[in-house]
Amino acid sequence: MTATRARIENLVTRIQTDYLDQPTLALTLPAAQTRFGLDEVTCAGVLGALVDARVLTQRDGAYSQYFPRVTGRRAA
Repeated sequence: MTATRARIENLVTRIQTDYLDQPTLALTLPAAQTRFGLDEVTCAGVLGALVDARVLTQRDGAYSQYFPRVTGRRAA
């Protein structure tokens, strides 16, 4: 099946929504493939795009929601 732009946009939105709705969700690539019903190449591509966009992070083989580190500055 050829992935169209609309299909990819829908996949990105659906996967992003799942992670935003469940902030503690952490999935390996095979688990994400199963959860979202995708082949390996498509799933890796969408997850990679979400990592590049800083929506997700990949650590220890699992994709999870990206939470930027807050660096506190002391008030003068």
